[in-house]
Amino acid sequence: MPSVSELVDATYRLFVVAEYTARYLSLTLLVVGIIGYFTAGTNSRRSIRYRGMVTGAAAALVAIFGLHAFYDLIGFVMGGGGMLPSGWPYGAPGDAGLLPIAQAASGMLSYLGLACFSLGAALWAAGTPRGRTWTRGYRGVLWGVAMLAVSMGGVLFTVFAPIYGF
Repeated sequence: MPSVSELVDATYRLFVVAEYTARYLSLTLLVVGIIGYFTAGTNSRRSIRYRGMVTGAAAALVAIFGLHAFYDLIGFVMGGGGMLPSGWPYGAPGDAGLLPIAQAASGMLSYLGLACFSLGAALWAAGTPRGRTWTRGYRGVLWGVAMLAVSMGGVLFTVFAPIYGF
């Protein structure tokens, strides 16, 4: 069976690919939207479509960078920033039982959630309202936020597990 670090590293690699794909997709949509908006001329329908693409791509970029920064801040406060005793939440005493499972699940869900959120935000920006791409992007954002919330629950479990003797 793979170790906790191997499972987390595999999902981290998946997250890196998904995040870079989402960033470049959002940047491409932003450039296409700007070019399309200025070349739309008097066609108001094209102008509205490209203006929405610019707004959505800019919002996707802000959301991708913002959520990643927020999650890093939470991880810093919870684990490595000196706010909690050294060794918490990962490497806390009591490595038997549920603690390694919670650590692996938390690490994997955090990276998968960030990947789903990033790609979902980029797809959400690319689609027309209520279209297939828009809907899948919206669902990706929701699934990503749900996975991040569960991941935070796993981090909290690993913080408080030694206190309760798990």
